[in-house]
Amino acid sequence: MTAKERDGLFRICVDGGTGGRVFSRRVREPFSFADLGDLLLKIERLLEVQDYPQAFQAIRTFRPDREKAERTTQLPPDGMPLEAVEGARGERLTFDLQITTRRNATWQGFVHWGDGTKTAFENDLGFLSIVAGALEQ
Repeated sequence: MTAKERDGLFRICVDGGTGGRVFSRRVREPFSFADLGDLLLKIERLLEVQDYPQAFQAIRTFRPDREKAERTTQLPPDGMPLEAVEGARGERLTFDLQITTRRNATWQGFVHWGDGTKTAFENDLGFLSIVAGALEQ
C-alpha cells in the first residue's frame, strides 16, 4: 500500500455494541460514532468537505454550499500522526476502511482486517453488511 493510500485510510475502532471511534490522518483528532449508520454519515460528510476521494456526481442542495471554498484533497497540515492512527485499537473490533472511489453516489473500496486480509465492497450497503457480519462473529 502506498503512502497516499495509507493517508486516506480510516481506522475504525468498535468499542461497544456498534459504536466506537474513528482515527485518520485526514482529521485532527478521533471522532466517535453511535452506530454503523452514524459512522456512514460522519465519514460521508468528511469526504464531501475534503473532496477526497472526489465524488463522480455532485450532490445538489437547496442551500448555498459555504464549505466549497474549504474543500481540498490534501491532508490537513495538523492531521493525526500516522503512529496514533496505526496504534488505535477497538475493544470489540478494529479494521481499516479504504474508500477508493465514490461512483453512483456510493462508496467502493476495501476493508482491511488485522490479519492482513482485505474484503472488497461495491457500495455502502455492502460495506455495512461486511462490518455487521464481522460484529456477529
